[in-house]
Amino acid sequence: MTGLVVAAAVVAAGLAAAWVAGLLFPDTARPASVEDALRQFRERDPHPAKLDGVYLYATRGEESLDVLGGARHTYPATTTITVVEVPCGLRLIWSALEGRSTTWTLCTTARAAELQQLEEVHSFFGSTDQTLYSCTGTVLRLAQAAIGETSPLRCRSQHDTQEGQVRVVGSTPVDVGGVHVSALRIRTTAHVTGGDRGTETVDWWLDAHGELPLELVVSSVTSRPVPVIGRAHYRERATLRLVSTKPLR
Repeated sequence: MTGLVVAAAVVAAGLAAAWVAGLLFPDTARPASVEDALRQFRERDPHPAKLDGVYLYATRGEESLDVLGGARHTYPATTTITVVEVPCGLRLIWSALEGRSTTWTLCTTARAAELQQLEEVHSFFGSTDQTLYSCTGTVLRLAQAAIGETSPLRCRSQHDTQEGQVRVVGSTPVDVGGVHVSALRIRTTAHVTGGDRGTETVDWWLDAHGELPLELVVSSVTSRPVPVIGRAHYRERATLRLVSTKPLR
């Protein structure tokens, strides 16, 4: 995060961290609007496929960073996941804040859905950090998967590696707008090494076709070295539940 590195140098020169954070690098977090997500979807996807659209999720959660006096961003009560068909399957874009998003690219076949790419975007103190992971062999769904079945999770970015496992937890109904929908629960657990260190866990409740998330629980505890200051610690916890299986278009 370039802004954090510059801020650390200023702190080393003798200025108070709180003053630097508040005046030189103010931290703001605006909710990502449903209207913006819908406008961007319409611009990029004029001929939507069956699942394409902007889906609304009831959301609880926040993210925080502990440098420069600390910063905490509370997520809005409603966030969006935009679903777009791509050549190999589907792309899911979760937008929580302006400057906070996660994009999953899933390649789907009749037998499986595999995570091909993962992109994380975070913004603190006026600086945006974007990390793109390429993933291999990370299976999120197998046809007729058995409870307890596991498969490896492997993703690599320019500076970091995520390794862990995908585990089939079991089948359970999820309440979507007052209707109980059958779902397969899958948990991904990744250990992050490289420039960043920590653990990221995502619980997925996928519909019968293994494509649309009915519910997501995201948990992340990671850290990154920052000159002079030491390590900056990032934490995130969020729960999303689908409001309706009918998307906005």
